[in-house]
Amino acid sequence: MFMVFKILGYNVPVMKIQKPKLATILEPFDNDLTVFDEGYIQDIKFDKESLESLEKNDIKIDSCCFKDSILKDIYFENVELLDIVFDHCELENVHFIKANLYRIQFINCRCMGIEITDSLLKNVLFDSCNAAYSNFGLSSFKNVLFHHTNLENSGFIQCMFDHLEFDRACLNNSDFFNTNLDKIDFSSSDINNIGVSENLLKGIILSPEQALEFIKLLGIKVKE
Repeated sequence: MFMVFKILGYNVPVMKIQKPKLATILEPFDNDLTVFDEGYIQDIKFDKESLESLEKNDIKIDSCCFKDSILKDIYFENVELLDIVFDHCELENVHFIKANLYRIQFINCRCMGIEITDSLLKNVLFDSCNAAYSNFGLSSFKNVLFHHTNLENSGFIQCMFDHLEFDRACLNNSDFFNTNLDKIDFSSSDINNIGVSENLLKGIILSPEQALEFIKLLGIKVKE
């Protein structure tokens, strides 16, 4: 088996992500959870709100802002999230299954254990978040950036990556099994003890120190 590692000693520029297109004026949330029963939520600002125990299928949330809010015990399947900002929010036991996420920002959020599986993420930013123990299995990523984000013990199993960037992220003990890592740049991130499929490592980008660890991972002994 032939492996190709690209080794860098510097950081590449952070990719540009399309920002959410929010309406100039957003209506304040009136504390009525039945709005989620309508199947289409648009142009609402959730400020210091607590949304709990919501289980919905086939809904669309468009051009909304969640600020300093708590989302707890949320299960959305076949949901479309379009032009959404989560700003300093806490997401606890939140599940987005078979979801489409377009132009979404998670800014300074605590979203440990978030599940976004079997989904499409396009132009999505995680900035300065704690997203440890997250599950992104079976998802497709296009123009996605994890910036200064904790992703320890997370799962990226059987994912598809198209312009995905990790910028100074923590990925220790995370799994990338059955996921092609060609052109994925880990050089600025922490990747101790990550799980990978050896046949899908061609084209991975590492720092010199990381490359030495991967050599050990592959069972190759370096004679000093």
